[in-house]
Amino acid sequence: MLNFGVSVATVPTHTTDISATTSANSPVRVAVRIRPIEASIPGELCSRAEQTPCIEATGNSIVLLPTHVDNDCSQHGGIVGGTRTEFHHSFGSAVSQQEVFDSAVAPLLATFASGQNVAIMAYGQTGSGKTYTMGMGMSSVSGSDKSSGIIPRALEWVFTQAPSKVTIELAELYNGKVNALTAGNQHAATAADALSLLQTGLRRRQTAATNANAMSSRSHAVFTVTVLWPGQRKATKLCFADLAGSERLADTQAEGKRLAEAKAINKSLLTLGRVVAALASATPTFVPYRDDPLTFLLRDVIGGDAQTLLLACVAGNETSRAETVSTLAFAKRALAVKRHKPSGMLAGRLGSTAEEAKRRIAAEAEAEKLRNMVKQLQATVELLQLQIAASSQTVNAGTSAISEQANDAATYTKDQITVNAGTSAISEQANDAAT
Repeated sequence: MLNFGVSVATVPTHTTDISATTSANSPVRVAVRIRPIEASIPGELCSRAEQTPCIEATGNSIVLLPTHVDNDCSQHGGIVGGTRTEFHHSFGSAVSQQEVFDSAVAPLLATFASGQNVAIMAYGQTGSGKTYTMGMGMSSVSGSDKSSGIIPRALEWVFTQAPSKVTIELAELYNGKVNALTAGNQHAATAADALSLLQTGLRRRQTAATNANAMSSRSHAVFTVTVLWPGQRKATKLCFADLAGSERLADTQAEGKRLAEAKAINKSLLTLGRVVAALASATPTFVPYRDDPLTFLLRDVIGGDAQTLLLACVAGNETSRAETVSTLAFAKRALAVKRHKPSGMLAGRLGSTAEEAKRRIAAEAEAEKLRNMVKQLQATVELLQLQIAASSQTVNAGTSAISEQANDAATYTKDQITVNAGTSAISEQANDAAT
């Protein structure tokens, strides 16, 4: 890797101690992985900025290097050039897939085997190596291949532990809709079975080329492994979430369908950021899980009863500084997430299946529809009450008019009787006079 003379030892740093931002009840562990610069831009004549690193990994810390080119992104999200931030793990560009697995993932698998739900989530800009690290690329065949990612290695490990039963499911969230990529929960007898089912599902995942990534994932993928261990009555879940990368539309120049996909991806990631920020506060009053299907689907993964590993993947070159700093800011906020139990969350649940997610989202939509119907009925009742009141006034007015007419008729009748009596008396007097 070219570094143009930039050395971590010569960078004045401000250190963020991980002990100051995490606590014993933190459900999220955070790892940062830097993608090799050469791999980010294969086979092209690159500019100085494209070949200049903007961050370095040292120990468990990530150092954001001061910019050496014209760039307005030296400060963002509370992280400035020269800042050293400590995470649970930091992996430089030379770190292998095996080292990432052994250091960050293997300890969580031991927790998983003890009966606790575990989630591993990859986050970062498009083209930063999330899918490669997770092992959701079509080239992943077995956990023995040195390029295989976390999922193939984890599956190999699970089946060496002699589980009683294993089922797997793959789902994607595309343009706000949950799509099942496997036919429900599929039974797997071996790691090879599980990988075969995974690859079959991945062929259906939405991918496309953009200006920023030749094989860009256009959906968030959630792979869930449900295991019943010998001697345990309740199954536990191992959930892998490969999140689609955030995109700067100015860089990707997306149009039409790609633009709609990018907007949906960025919206869900923005909501995820708001959820993490809320969970990182001392006393969250509202966590916006329901603001996006992604956060609704993963609400038990973040801040729930699961132990979660957040893999923040970054490209690491000067051209990607803005996205790198934004990813580091998100990772830094995740360090402060505390174990809160959201209202309405089902204890012990993790990584809702596609069918469950569809049912829950449909139930929410139906509940909202019913609430709107109740409001409409209430408005109709109020309108009818007004109409009845108006009708009552009309009836009362009509009754008064009838009464007045009846009185007039009675008076007329009385006067007529008096006139008739008078006429009869005059007639009698006339007859008497004639006689």
